[in-house]
Amino acid sequence: MFKVNNTQNGVKAFLGGFKAEDVNVKVQECKDGNCSCNCDPQMMEKIENIEVSSEENGASITITGDVKAEELEPMMKECLL
Repeated sequence: MFKVNNTQNGVKAFLGGFKAEDVNVKVQECKDGNCSCNCDPQMMEKIENIEVSSEENGASITITGDVKAEELEPMMKECLL
């Protein structure tokens, strides 16, 4: 399961069946600009913070910044799934 929702100050995503450690590695690659997917540098500039946490059935990602779920969901699907 992959679910992305807008929050008051960014976006929250849930990735069912994923380990937080694995997701964190991919997120760090995007933060460093070393990701193998189609990360948009302009989009990354809008992001203030990315937190990955472990959930019972997967991992959640909280993204703080001037971003919307509609913009990030396609990029996240390509990069993380």
